[in-house]
Amino acid sequence: MNKVTLFAVLLISAYSVFSAGPEVSFSGYLDADVWADLRGSYFTNSELDLGMSLKLNEFVSAHVYATMLSAYSLSGQGQVPAGTGLPSERWVTVNFDGFDITFDSRFGTFSAGDLVFQYGKFNYYFYKRLSMITPESFTRGVRYGTSSDRFSQEISAGIADVGDHSADLNGTTGLKFNENNSLGLFYGFRGSASENFTNGTDFFAGAKYLGNAGALSIKADIGYNNLSGDVRKNVLTFLLEPSIALNKFTAAFTGYVMYDPDSANDISESPLFKLSDELLFYVEPGYSFNDLFAAGLPLEYHGADLEDRDDNSFWIVPTFYIYPAEKVQWWLWGQVVIPQAEEIGSEDLMYGIGSEIIVEF
Repeated sequence: MNKVTLFAVLLISAYSVFSAGPEVSFSGYLDADVWADLRGSYFTNSELDLGMSLKLNEFVSAHVYATMLSAYSLSGQGQVPAGTGLPSERWVTVNFDGFDITFDSRFGTFSAGDLVFQYGKFNYYFYKRLSMITPESFTRGVRYGTSSDRFSQEISAGIADVGDHSADLNGTTGLKFNENNSLGLFYGFRGSASENFTNGTDFFAGAKYLGNAGALSIKADIGYNNLSGDVRKNVLTFLLEPSIALNKFTAAFTGYVMYDPDSANDISESPLFKLSDELLFYVEPGYSFNDLFAAGLPLEYHGADLEDRDDNSFWIVPTFYIYPAEKVQWWLWGQVVIPQAEEIGSEDLMYGIGSEIIVEF
């Protein structure tokens, strides 16, 4: 954060304390790790998201956001978790990440500014900041939303952050059937003003189901993308993530598959949604010793390319969890990666050991 930004934050904070000005609050998310591949290399990765909210009156509020992400370093390798960020690049500039002003009224909620949409997010730890219907996307524009006990609706429109010709139009519809079952619908497109529909417009649609039945929780997502190009391409994605908690025993599962009939996904260059898998199965049995300590054993099958088994691998990631305070997590983990290519020997196995801290406020 540069000196001007820091001074502005301090000035606003002081004003809120010593005057009857706006109510100021802060929020944040920190995810930082360090790990070693047991071959002599060490890596550090981190992400910091900061938010400042100003409640100007009963109906109007403003929000400002900043982000520090080691994936934006010179090497671009510092994604969290377990990226290959260079320790010498851990000091990364804090960048402006957007603003918005929100107006609440009896007719609904209106927002203007930098609006974020991201549909189909994973519970799975390795993809916890990623999604399979749309990637995290930003548009500078307007949003209108209204809701009741059973129904919600949002519509957003604005200028996309992918060049100087693209605009977004998207919406969400929420249906709450009862306390334990709900359905979210997502849809929209991103189009270029300099190209025709075939070559310049991407369309997406998807749905998310959330359900609970006693100790069992279920999240299921389905996504469809129709992508622009000389020949338009279709992609279907499916995600199922049930979990169960019985006394001190827990189990979590993720099943994900991408159906890519038109070969739109390019794993080696620029994978869709930033996901490195077209097929994923993950299960983690766990045990909670008390409120402070827990342990889990993630077992994972990763299919990077469904047409080439040599790119697939099996992961074993024993993990010890420490919860020193509310919204603070410390993960200690080890890992062995077993490639699924033919004629694999012990020398082809890959190992890792690391530590990750997550703080929310």
